[in-house]
Amino acid sequence: MNIKKLAKIKTFQIPISFSIALIILSSLIISLIVITISPETSKIWTEIINDSVIKLFIINTIPIFILIILLFFISNNAVFSCAITGSLFVVGSIANREKIILRQDPFIPSDISLFNEAFGIVKNFPKRQFLFYILIILFFVLLVLTSLIFFKTKKIKTPVRFLGVILTVLIGYLLNFFVYSNEFLYNKFPVNGNIYFDVNQYTSKGFVYSFIYKYNSMKIQKPDGYDKNYISNLDNTKTVAEYDQNKLPHIIMIMGEAFSDLSENSHIDFSNYQDPLKNFKRLSNSPNAISGHIIVPNFGGGTSNTEFDVLTGYPTRYVVKDGMSYSYIRKNTDSIPWRLKDIGYSTLAIHPGFSWFYNRSNVYPHIGFENFIHLSSFQGSEKYTGGYIADKYAADSIIENFEKHIKTNSNPIFEFCVTIENHGPYDNKYENVTKMFDCDIYLDQNQQNLLNNYFTGIKDNDNEIGRIADYLENIDEPVILVFFGDHLPGFSNGMEFFDLLDYDIDPNGNLEEQLKLYSTPFLIWENDAAAKTTNFKAKTIGLEQNMVLSANYLGSMVTQLAGIENLSPFYKFENELRTYLPVIRDETFLFNNSYTTELPNNILSELDTLKHWSYYKVFDD
Repeated sequence: MNIKKLAKIKTFQIPISFSIALIILSSLIISLIVITISPETSKIWTEIINDSVIKLFIINTIPIFILIILLFFISNNAVFSCAITGSLFVVGSIANREKIILRQDPFIPSDISLFNEAFGIVKNFPKRQFLFYILIILFFVLLVLTSLIFFKTKKIKTPVRFLGVILTVLIGYLLNFFVYSNEFLYNKFPVNGNIYFDVNQYTSKGFVYSFIYKYNSMKIQKPDGYDKNYISNLDNTKTVAEYDQNKLPHIIMIMGEAFSDLSENSHIDFSNYQDPLKNFKRLSNSPNAISGHIIVPNFGGGTSNTEFDVLTGYPTRYVVKDGMSYSYIRKNTDSIPWRLKDIGYSTLAIHPGFSWFYNRSNVYPHIGFENFIHLSSFQGSEKYTGGYIADKYAADSIIENFEKHIKTNSNPIFEFCVTIENHGPYDNKYENVTKMFDCDIYLDQNQQNLLNNYFTGIKDNDNEIGRIADYLENIDEPVILVFFGDHLPGFSNGMEFFDLLDYDIDPNGNLEEQLKLYSTPFLIWENDAAAKTTNFKAKTIGLEQNMVLSANYLGSMVTQLAGIENLSPFYKFENELRTYLPVIRDETFLFNNSYTTELPNNILSELDTLKHWSYYKVFDD
């Protein structure tokens, strides 16, 4: 007996009155399940039961009810409508939970477009966890198919269904306009913890409400006071654009996956082991080096946003309030690679991962890279370490392509590489990982495993930085080597390590502690040949060791160190702004050596110029 025949025999016909009752009950149950799954939400709401919690429960439930009703009128099947709606919201809440645990960052609408990227990460989870996710998906697929095949609602007349769809869409639109996109209403509800930390917003106000609000708030809008003609005139200001190629250094820029200096901790001791930052520290102490920290757009993920900031100079969070900046690059966009090409550089991007990850295969040509070497050029199972291509092979590619270029070309090259070996998750990441450190605080086996695996990746990355620098030191070609981390790691135990090991990193702490959640090390080092060519300008342009600056300044600062003072009007403006406003992240700043949320009016005017110019370059140029 086939399924079609079985369906005819075993179909359950449900009265309309029962269907309506089922829709209402299912909306409440789904909402409760979503709240229970979302980390901390049920706990927070239970502890502070009041009028706000009741309102928030209703606001979080209404979208579930609206979607079920809409699907009910479309399909004439109440069970199917409840099943597919429940599947979508429950899977979404699971994704939100896992992302918060792994990255301390909630699930937002633009994450939906990154399904391939997310699957690429999830499939490297421990096998049991990966199998668990697959079983959940299969369960919901089976639930939806079963409801569609074996359950029916008593037939409703087509005109009634059509009118029902129109009314439901209209009500949904009006609710979204007046409630779910209402910034005043959203901000009126209390938040448990720091209001600027999105995780606190989600856990305090509910996943459904926050997710829909994010959808509305993430829409790109012109900045207040934006004047295209004014910015266009600034952008067309003439700058010196002729350079002697024989005096221009090669630039090799490497972004280390989840590279950080978390190993620098009073409770962690590497005396009996290799310091995972051995080469980074050695190079930082060179007279031809400057190092410090950059403030990046994301914590625990969002690699491409840091790329965007460094390669374009446009601060992600002033261009895209949430989500991934690369999602909005759909045309040629002015950038440092383009400007370097204009003065004679060749440009090459290297990433030993999938070319489609973060849409790099399309974005890189749009921001000026002539060639892109990706995973297809790193074949062989022996090249994988910890689930990804080992940093050794990324370093080999950097050196090999550099040598190939200088043998066949007389012009300088700009190489940009994104490593991948140290990508999470870090639970049992490496086989037979050895003990990396001693600690004067008790760590259980899982905690030791996480840190040993993480520091193994840092050590491997550091070893290759040392190898590349040693190679460059022994050649006559002038080269500037730039290295930095894309974001802090997202551990599966959330913020546990930061509290346990007394790091001054706290999303709910003072302004400096909040910013350190987004702080990664950077190093700019020149070989002797480059130092002679550029006269190592660090001191002459006001740079100091252990400086802190936003990631969007790093690229333009490197060109200034290379002796390219006026690469474009925008980069000239940024290099000047950096001298008195080195850190800008959302509405938190480093100004006059103090962290603050307030700036004098003349500096706010300069900040507005940066925001407007960045918008112009990405969306209006």
